[in-house]
Amino acid sequence: MSSLALNYRYQPRDPARQLQGIVLVVALHAFLGYALVSGMARKGLNFIKKPLEAVVIQEVIIPPPPPPPKEIKPRELTVPRDNAPPPQIHQEVQPPPVIKAVELPLRDPTQPVSANAVVIAAPQPVDNTKAIAASMESEYAAKLRAMLNSTKRYPTGRAASQQRPQGKVKVWFTLARGGALLDAGILESSNSNLLDDAAISTVRRGVYPAFPAETWVGQEQHKFSAEIEFTPPSS
Repeated sequence: MSSLALNYRYQPRDPARQLQGIVLVVALHAFLGYALVSGMARKGLNFIKKPLEAVVIQEVIIPPPPPPPKEIKPRELTVPRDNAPPPQIHQEVQPPPVIKAVELPLRDPTQPVSANAVVIAAPQPVDNTKAIAASMESEYAAKLRAMLNSTKRYPTGRAASQQRPQGKVKVWFTLARGGALLDAGILESSNSNLLDDAAISTVRRGVYPAFPAETWVGQEQHKFSAEIEFTPPSS
């Protein structure tokens, strides 16, 4: 293990260094004496004692941004409602004037007609054939409906007894002018095969009269439609 050896032997003073120290002390005292005489020290003390000027920093307040402009909604106009029903306008129908036939004496064809003479033509007969035909066609269709209602039969069998269906069946059928059934089918089903079959059987079982001579002129056959309703019998 190494160790340090300190040397405390006496060393003689250096005369040059001692002289430099004395010169430095003398110069410092001479400078202080000059400062006291000339007032430089007083100015230095006043400068030190002089208070520092405070710098006031004012806080700059930034104003808040202006609020956004309010949206101006258009004012809704409310129209008062009147709960009273609108007035009903009835148009008054004036009855047609009654024209009475006036019998005038027969004019002699050999005599000339005067310029001031009024000639009244004889009324023409009104053709009521179409009105009569429409009335008879409605009566014939009513007879067909009555006949189908009298001949309809509710379906029988085990399935009908268990299901007891109920509803309406719309059928179509075509008749010849003499009353013979040419064809038949279902227009609107009752959603029950039992009722649909019973409706077709009702149409095929019917006996139809011939067309009246005034109805469906020029047609050898005509297509009809009927609605047949079925209700289960009460047990």
